[in-house]
Amino acid sequence: MNKDVFKSIQKAVGVSIQLSPKMQKALREWSKAYTNESVWINEEVESLNLPATVASEISRLVTVESVIKISGSKRADYIDKQLNNFRINKKDIIEMACALGGIIFKPFVLNDKVIIDYIYQDEMIPFSFDSNKNITGIIFPSYKIEKNRVYTRLEIHNFSVENYTIENKAFVSKNTRLNDGMITDIGSEIPLTEVDEWKNINPSVVIKGLDAPLYSYFKIPVANNIDRKSPLGVSVYARAIKEIKKADIQWARIDWEYESKEAAIDVDESCIETDIYGSKILPRGQGRLFRTYKSETMAGEKRLFNYYSPEIRDQSFFNGLDKIFKRIEYNCSLAYGTISDPTNVDKTAEEIKTSKQRSYQLVSDIQSSLENALNELIRVIDDLCDIYNLAPSGNYDVSYKWDDSIIIDAEKEKLQDMQEVNNGLMPKWKYKVKWQGLTEEQAKAEIADEVEEGIEYGV
Repeated sequence: MNKDVFKSIQKAVGVSIQLSPKMQKALREWSKAYTNESVWINEEVESLNLPATVASEISRLVTVESVIKISGSKRADYIDKQLNNFRINKKDIIEMACALGGIIFKPFVLNDKVIIDYIYQDEMIPFSFDSNKNITGIIFPSYKIEKNRVYTRLEIHNFSVENYTIENKAFVSKNTRLNDGMITDIGSEIPLTEVDEWKNINPSVVIKGLDAPLYSYFKIPVANNIDRKSPLGVSVYARAIKEIKKADIQWARIDWEYESKEAAIDVDESCIETDIYGSKILPRGQGRLFRTYKSETMAGEKRLFNYYSPEIRDQSFFNGLDKIFKRIEYNCSLAYGTISDPTNVDKTAEEIKTSKQRSYQLVSDIQSSLENALNELIRVIDDLCDIYNLAPSGNYDVSYKWDDSIIIDAEKEKLQDMQEVNNGLMPKWKYKVKWQGLTEEQAKAEIADEVEEGIEYGV
């Protein structure tokens, strides 16, 4: 969303938008990087799709084999069913949240069902926060283009302890110029009834008795070094933008290295036959190999041909690219070998172990933040059930299950199993099967031999 739109909306609604120019610029940068439209991408420099790759991999680690279950009553069963769409699309939803720094879960009721609207951080406009940096005032713009006019609807949520207000305002503009996919001026205010899709929307709603807004914010838990005062999240690749640019340019160098060093035979044009139209007749299927030229006479003789096949310096270029990949992995808290060549190990075992721990920590932090956001989403759906009488009252219990192999370091898990064996919580043979690669029969036989020999088994 561009600065002109912010100014136009701020003037129309009469609020002070809490989004600094730095954050606005960063959001545009992350969004364009994700869609391979960064400013350095052109005909000569193609995108390696690294931002989307990074966001996708982190999303995969966060969501793989995850289970969200709500139970305890008929109300719980109803809420659980409303999350099915999120369950099906969770990886894609979290991937784009990782790319853009956060997402708003905004449920609404349609035909006695709760539909969850997913609004990414570059599509929302916050204007107030509480002392805990929770978003309490936010604008959700939506657009419609029809007959050379742009219609804008602003859905304005403003939460306080006393009242929760939701206002809807409509605007029309003949200015159809687009900047970053958005209009530059929302134009003049009009009644909602002038747009068929919006004519049944209530212009203003006041709700009392709520403890929090009717939306939930999932924030990527990475420190915001773009704007330290901003409570908004940042992209998982925010600290690697410069390296991503270098990688794209380095790949263009490699591409040019192959193209410029392509083997060729320079042939004196006098040696090439021509057809009746004067066009050169080159060997069928090998036209790309031959290049003709007019020879120069040297000591009364002509140069007939010259074979062009210089040495390709691809290995040094690829080595440089791999080092850039490792910098991207470091800045994005990915384990070495995620993007870089896993066989090209120039890191110590301790460095590789540390990189894996960074990845485990980031995934664990994102899962914790996602749990908080989903808890709030479930609370909102529960509030909507009360407001619209969608399901009988009742308590609910929420359980989350994440793939522990992703966020638990193997060495820590091994140590934990050792302690469980010592405390009698895990059979010794199970430990041997898990960590020594023995079959159950072999493990039990070993333990029996140790006991028979009077050897005290310790792990």
